[in-house]
Amino acid sequence: MANTAECIAFVNHKGGTGKTTSCISIAGFFAKNGCKTLVVDFDPQANATSGLGIDGATLQYSMYDAILDQCEGYEGVPIAKVILETDVKNLHLAPSEFDLSVSEIVLQRVKNRTGVLTLILEEIRDLYDYMLVDLPTSPGLLMINGLCASDQVVIPVEPSIYSLEALENLKHTFRDIKRIEGHPINKITVVLNRYHVEHDVFAKMFQKRHPSYEVEVRLREMFPSVFTVPEAIEIYDAQKKGTPISHFAPKSRAGKAYEKICKSIIEKTNTKTK
Repeated sequence: MANTAECIAFVNHKGGTGKTTSCISIAGFFAKNGCKTLVVDFDPQANATSGLGIDGATLQYSMYDAILDQCEGYEGVPIAKVILETDVKNLHLAPSEFDLSVSEIVLQRVKNRTGVLTLILEEIRDLYDYMLVDLPTSPGLLMINGLCASDQVVIPVEPSIYSLEALENLKHTFRDIKRIEGHPINKITVVLNRYHVEHDVFAKMFQKRHPSYEVEVRLREMFPSVFTVPEAIEIYDAQKKGTPISHFAPKSRAGKAYEKICKSIIEKTNTKTK
């Protein structure tokens, strides 16, 4: 039986939450576990592209071309021509570029404007186990396309009051998509990045005062699946190298945290398909 890839959208209305880092890190651990994995960079900032060591200046095609291929009157290419191999075994990339921002204008003229990414991914869905879509923070057609194509979502957040406020807006977006598009978004994993961990015994007495603790408590009241990832220099170093932390520092505290998230998603997906 052919694969039917699980599509996971990484989304947040707020920037600076570690969205792309979470996407790349979890994708790396999927690949390390032998899963055929595709990262779809659907953000015009193209951070997932550079984060996987691909120089945007060298691209022949990008997700912008894949969108044009679905739009009458435009010349594009199928996503199969967009996909690139990375230095990581089992991990491929559908890269992005800044021109992707223009695609929202093009999509406005398409009848099925919210389902274009779904059609694009259907072409190669039997080739992968997981497809991870890194979405922009702006609540436009790119984000809506990514959410409508998803089987589940991962919401990376940071330990701040503004992240909690952004989550309320995101929940409104989910409800609107279900109401208008008929696509429910029920499978949600929240990743609290830059989590502050106290090591000193005296400092642990005051742990409850730290924003990380307060935000974590609130998140666990809102969502059933919440994970924490500690702030770590290895994440920064992996980004500089253009390599997922799964292959740069898998035994680091952050590496182990992302691996735990990966294994949880794999377990839930396997349970679903049994």
